[in-house]
Order: sequence, then C-alpha cells, then structure tokens
Amino acid sequence: MPLGVHTSIAGGLSKAIDRALELGCDCVQMFARNPRSWVYRPLDPAEAALFRKRKKETGIYPVAVHTNYLVNLCTPDSVNFDKSLFLFKKELSTAEEIGADYLVTHLGSPMDMGSEFAITRVLSAFRDFAGDGLGKKTTVLLENTSGAGSAFGSGLKDISRIIEGAKALGLDIGLCFDTCHAFAAGYALKAGGAKALLSVIDKEIGLERLKLIHLNDSKGRFSSRLDRHEHIGKGQIGLEAFRELLTRPEIIRVPMILETPKKTAEDDPRNLKTVRKILSNIA
Repeated sequence: MPLGVHTSIAGGLSKAIDRALELGCDCVQMFARNPRSWVYRPLDPAEAALFRKRKKETGIYPVAVHTNYLVNLCTPDSVNFDKSLFLFKKELSTAEEIGADYLVTHLGSPMDMGSEFAITRVLSAFRDFAGDGLGKKTTVLLENTSGAGSAFGSGLKDISRIIEGAKALGLDIGLCFDTCHAFAAGYALKAGGAKALLSVIDKEIGLERLKLIHLNDSKGRFSSRLDRHEHIGKGQIGLEAFRELLTRPEIIRVPMILETPKKTAEDDPRNLKTVRKILSNIA
C-alpha cells in the first residue's frame, strides 16, 4: 500500500519529491503554486523537466497535485466561474507537464442553487477542458467534502453522477476519498464499520474508481459537518477504525496521503509511524 504525505514545494516543485523521500514515503501530494491566490505564473520548462527527471529517478508513485483552494467549479457567479475554470485548466496543464498522475480537486459551492445546478455547472467545466484535450495524461480525482456550509460534494451519489457524466465526455474521472470529510459528512467510518463503508463506496462509485485516499482523523464528531483534520488515532474516528480500514483487502493497493496537522517537524513522522505500524501487521 503506497503511503505518503502532502509536502511543500518551497525552493522548487521537485523539492516536494525530495521531502517525501526523506520521510520514507512511496507517494506524494503537493500544490503546484500558492493555493490561496488567483495569480497564475507559467511554469518554467526547466523546472518541469527537473520534476519529471526526479520522479523517474526515484520511482515515487503516484504524484498527486491538489488544486488551488479558490477554484469553485459550481459557483453561480459567472465571473468567479470563469476565473475558476481558467485556473483549474492551468493547474491541470501544469500537472500534465510535470508528469503528475492525479489532479485532486474540491467541487466548490453552488451557494443556494442546489445539487442539480452544481452537477450541471461542473460538467460544463469538464466539457470545456476536455475540449482542449486536457485530462488524458493526468487523471482528475474528485474529493468528497464534509458538507460544511453550502459546500458541494459530501454525498457520493452526487460525485457518482459527475463521474458518469464525465464518461460521456471521454474523461476517466476518479474518486479521492477523504476519511475526515466522510466521517464529518455522516459516513460511518468507525470501529466495526470499515467493510460496510467500502461496500457503500463500491455501490455508489465503484471501488475501481477509488484512486486515492486522504487519511485523516477528525476533530469534529460524527456527522458534524466540521472539516478539521486530526492526527491518526487522536480524533473522533479513532485508531481501531483506522486499523480495520487499512487492513481491508479491497483497498490494499490504494495509495494513501496523510493531510494531518503540521505544527512541528515531528508531526508527519509520527503519523507515518502510526500508519506503518498498522500496515506491518497485514498478513
């Protein structure tokens, strides 16, 4: 089971790979630029080439790029939608240029327009970038949300409808399943519930489309809608639930990325150690 963390790109994109390797990771996730800015600067071809070289040399797999937090592909505001689509396409283009395997994205918020509007809006964005020939080298993954506020994408049925709609556009879209978000949204990730949870994912999405897992405990209680990540085994989900999930044969080959809190330099090593201890007991 490939295991990794979200790492910084300070000093250059390829530094994300170096930092992941220092932690003994098999895979990595990163932002391609400032995640809280609309400013777009073209990627230096030399930097892209260096990243591809380091990826090939190290064999790290998969590499996932997470989209900017400002991207909102289902906003009813036309100006914001155009800005979001522009930035999303640039980030997907960057991901393909550096040889990233996945581009993970949140779906955004339709405000008070509802899920039907959101699905139509997202698919219109997908139709646009598919028309530009994007989304073939790097697979787009839709991340489930906690359902806080008017955020869209907490329900797997809605995500499934987008994935199915994208198929008609010639796009192979997958799921990035976030454990904290799922727990906060009311999916029963708790002791004794791993098998049932995976059955729900298989029924709604298909386990073959589960390409990546964001492994995070939750500060918020079950079905709280609170998007607050916690260290593995230290939150409301708990160590036993993670032990059951990680040892399920259905997901033994699904890559996992930790997005747990990073307040000290010891946080990532500590969380990785916790997960590796669980994985070491898999027969």
